[in-house]
Amino acid sequence: MYSHENYLWGLVAYGLGFLLLLPLMLRFTRFVIPWKSLRTVVLLLFLAVLLTPVKAYNDMYFLAPAWMVALFEFVRPSSVEGSARAVTPIVVVFAGLLLAAFAWVLLRRYVFHGQKKTKGNYRDFAEIVDERKTVDEASNSSA
Repeated sequence: MYSHENYLWGLVAYGLGFLLLLPLMLRFTRFVIPWKSLRTVVLLLFLAVLLTPVKAYNDMYFLAPAWMVALFEFVRPSSVEGSARAVTPIVVVFAGLLLAAFAWVLLRRYVFHGQKKTKGNYRDFAEIVDERKTVDEASNSSA
């Protein structure tokens, strides 16, 4: 049986592996899926599948990735529920992530809509360069 330290290092390795895989997934979806909303849904599914934990067995208190437990339960079921025991949390987490993303879109659209910056708030680079030139010319002519 594994010790708590082995379990902790396994979680660290899994987290680092996920962090290494995330930029690749972001870049891959950016090139393959041109629509931002569909790309967001695919990334949320990716997050839900890879980061949802579940108990590996009912009598154990250690957590394991739900997709791995579902895979093992599909091949060799240890209970009557089979892989549904691991797939259910993935579906629930995915639905929660979708609701959170939808709430964020609504929040941005209706709450922050009045706070949009107008063109006057943004300065054009050419204006900044012209302003510096006039300041430099004024300082040179007075000297």
